Amino acid sequence: MDIANYPPFHFERLKGFRKEEWSIRVGNTGYRVTMIPCNNDGNEITEGDILAQCKMIKIVKVTEVSNHYE
Repeated sequence: MDIANYPPFHFERLKGFRKEEWSIRVGNTGYRVTMIPCNNDGNEITEGDILAQCKMIKIVKVTEVSNHYE
């Protein structure tokens, strides 16, 4: 499944001091998973347009799972 193009996940890049992180929503639960995409070697991809650079992201570093509305 192409998460970036599946609207219910609201895949988006965060802003401010967390601009290197991305998030997806977990259904209608209010929870979101925050992550940093990684290359095949497990190194974080933090520069440039990640969606344009990557055909497929297989590895992510989960930085947080939280109820976004609490």
